Amino acid sequence: MILNLEKLKEGPNEFWKVYTAEELELSDVKDFEVVSGIDVHISAFKSRTNITLKIQADFKLKMVCSRCLEEFERDFSEESTYYLKAGKEEFVEEKALVDEDIYTLYYATDELDVKPLIRELVLLAVPMKPLCKPDCKGLCPVCGVNWNYETCEHMDKIQKIDVRWKKLIELSQKMDIQSQRES
Repeated sequence: MILNLEKLKEGPNEFWKVYTAEELELSDVKDFEVVSGIDVHISAFKSRTNITLKIQADFKLKMVCSRCLEEFERDFSEESTYYLKAGKEEFVEEKALVDEDIYTLYYATDELDVKPLIRELVLLAVPMKPLCKPDCKGLCPVCGVNWNYETCEHMDKIQKIDVRWKKLIELSQKMDIQSQRES
């Protein structure tokens, strides 16, 4: 969708559109699959040369759990706000950035293609390590059994120790052995 910024009326403006994964160039992304259409609501508030643009996107993705490798679907509802200003960006050296600076877009033409903004919103919503559920138990590293559905004989043998504490535990065990020898 291309917004004609010059033709926006002063005050609130509302737009709705349903995008496909192909329209937003998301069909080739390997980390997920868009299951449903991407329902987008755009709210643009124009005040002279400044425009506040709110983008709300609702969509469903199919992903693979990073622990148990099962496919699952999850609904997302994401929102982002951008501040559009006419003219060119002014560069000031060593400026502390605030949220508004990060989401401020400068425009020199009367048209704005919002598809890249919507695509970015979808991509940023995808977790780096997707989980089918927060308490997913994962797979047995020895036999590959999915611990969410069944147990195996390795489950009790494999100690779930945070690797960051492993050396401290080894040191503690050595100290215990030494103290037993001394007594």
